[in-house]
Amino acid sequence: MKTRFPQSLFVLLLGTLALGGSVERLQGDDQLVRFKLQSRDPSTGQILETPRTLNSRRVGVVVMDMWSYHWCLTCAERAAAIVPRMNHALEAARDLGMTIVFTPTSAIAGHEATPQRLAARALPDAPWPDLKTVSYPDCGYKNAFSCRCGPGIDCPRNWGGDSMSPDLEVGAEDFIAWGSREMWNIVNHRKLEQLVYIGIAADICVLGKGEGMVPMARLGIPSVLARDLTDTDSYPPKEALEHTLRVIETDLAATIDLAATLDELGYETDASLEMVQIRPWGRIDRPYMFEGSLQVHLDGAASLGSEIRYTLDGSQPGFEAALYQEPLTLKQTTRLRVQSFQDGAPVGLSSQAYFVPRSTEPPRPTLRLWELEPLRIDYSDEESEWHVPARTWGVTMRGQDYYQGITLHAPGSIEFSIPKGATHFVALGGADDAPKGRFNAQFLGQYPSVTLEVWIDGDKVAESPTMRMGQKPWPFEVAMGEGAKVLKLVVTDAGNGDRLDIGNFVRSGFVIPDYRGPRNLY
Repeated sequence: MKTRFPQSLFVLLLGTLALGGSVERLQGDDQLVRFKLQSRDPSTGQILETPRTLNSRRVGVVVMDMWSYHWCLTCAERAAAIVPRMNHALEAARDLGMTIVFTPTSAIAGHEATPQRLAARALPDAPWPDLKTVSYPDCGYKNAFSCRCGPGIDCPRNWGGDSMSPDLEVGAEDFIAWGSREMWNIVNHRKLEQLVYIGIAADICVLGKGEGMVPMARLGIPSVLARDLTDTDSYPPKEALEHTLRVIETDLAATIDLAATLDELGYETDASLEMVQIRPWGRIDRPYMFEGSLQVHLDGAASLGSEIRYTLDGSQPGFEAALYQEPLTLKQTTRLRVQSFQDGAPVGLSSQAYFVPRSTEPPRPTLRLWELEPLRIDYSDEESEWHVPARTWGVTMRGQDYYQGITLHAPGSIEFSIPKGATHFVALGGADDAPKGRFNAQFLGQYPSVTLEVWIDGDKVAESPTMRMGQKPWPFEVAMGEGAKVLKLVVTDAGNGDRLDIGNFVRSGFVIPDYRGPRNLY
């Protein structure tokens, strides 16, 4: 059941979202909203709070880039973690008559036929005003890592999002807009005097994209940022967000904190929608892989207190579960589940993450598999565009060229006779980089997902976790039992469909002591 704030709270809470304007005597369904804004003195950095009042129907809430996918595992899960609170706030805004505008920018393709998208496109073009000169705030934060996972195996960049988060609730009267022109048309159509920004990421997309705060400031539209419904594109996330907010409050616009506003007004926030954030953060169908050992940090919501309990087997933590006191050190496959507690009772939502250690790379084979004639090949569909030759050239994974290898589109398999004297089968297995050839996997990066299996004489003897494009290949080193006859390699679709599921076994073959090979000298 969805929780609703009392109407009087909506008036006070969402009134915090306006920048200013004269106080009106409102009639009908209009609401007079009151709020506080936080900015900073440019000279001293001192926090300044300013009270304001505005008609709620003159306020628009802009939801930026809440994509269905992000190339960084931790970023994707951090964005998903704020969706429940975001839905709650948007429900309140709609009840007040505020205008809600979703701006998925490059991921808008999946929404082109929706009524909300068609409504934004149908509005007439409003005349451009004289543009103001607005300096882009320098939100850059020193970041030693390419993604928000931090120390470990960085996530390589691709841009696979083709829609917004499926858990994000879009109202029937909301808009889905693309670009400055459509945002400006909505502002004029609804006679908006104030925009409130929420979403990802405060230091890049929320500020600089065509629908963002800087372009709207150039058009003369006041904007504020809800600092508890956003995140940044830098690491460590908490420190980077604090830096970004400080710069924005000093050089561009005010911010608001919805939870703090509620507390000051004597109303409780909905703690059931908060969850502990994990970094790094993978999940079973997109695991975070590490080498050696890994430190995992848990960051609880301030409104839930500091008591966090966790389990390492995926079970729901009770009060008897381990108490989090310092970063966790993991060395084995772990299904982490965490929960905040207050006064001995669980509060908020539980969080889950999945971590898999990656073993050292195996030795190179003495007899390479791609040189051998297979006994049998089962292709997913020889007549489709997905058909690829099982023994291929130019295989790449995570940007590295492996020259030759075994390649199968899921579901597919290939079988070989095990040569006499072979002691081990060795390989590196993973998802092919093929989609990255389309503008860095634009709209496609989220789809490839495979598992790779090794079978000996009808028995599965080794299996990878779910592998996605850009993850380090999974190492296989499988001992051959005495008298082993047939090796079978399998690529599956990981249980979620076979779109773009191309799996590779590279550096694959047999280790044979005293073998006088290879057959070829390259």
